[in-house]
Amino acid sequence: MDVVVLESDQVDAEAQAALRRLWDRAFGDRFDDHDADHAFGGVHVLVRDDGRLIGHASAVPRPIRFGDQPWRTVGYVEAVAVDPAHQGEGIGRLAMERLHEEIASRWEVALLSTGRATGFYEPLGWERWLGLSYTQTETGVVPDDEHGGLMVLTTDPSAVVDRTLPVTCQDRAGDAW
Repeated sequence: MDVVVLESDQVDAEAQAALRRLWDRAFGDRFDDHDADHAFGGVHVLVRDDGRLIGHASAVPRPIRFGDQPWRTVGYVEAVAVDPAHQGEGIGRLAMERLHEEIASRWEVALLSTGRATGFYEPLGWERWLGLSYTQTETGVVPDDEHGGLMVLTTDPSAVVDRTLPVTCQDRAGDAW
C-alpha cells in the first residue's frame, strides 16, 4: 500500500478524476459537486493499492467561531472515503492517522461533521461537540441541524476548546458544515 500526502494544487486532473470515482463508489448519491469542491484547498492523504486509489481524507482551513470568541482558522476534515471493497481493512484509519500528522503541523484544532461514523472517529481521538451549531449567513447567524454530528480534535494541549459552547461556521455553497 502507498500513502501519499499532497497539497490541493498538486492533485492533477487524473488524480481528481480518480478521487471522484472513489467518492461515488463510497458515498453514492450522498456526495455531490459541492462536497467535492469542499475537499479542496488544503491537504490530501491518498491511499493506493497497486496504483488504484482506495482511500482518501483531506483537511482544509475554515474560519470557525466558538461561542463569542474571535473567529479562528481550524482544520476542517472533508471527504474521508474508503473504497467499499476495502472497508474494514484499516484503510480509513491509516488515512486519518496520516492526516492527523498534517493537521497537527498546521492547526491547533480540527473539526468534522459526520452523521454515521462517530464510532469510527472516537477511537482516533475525536470528541463529539456538545454545544449547538450555527451558520453565519449573509442575513445573520442561523441555527442548523448539525447538532450531534460535529466532532472536534484538539492537536495542541494548550488550545482548550469548551465543547459545550455554540459553534458557528461561515456559510458556503452546498452543506454549510
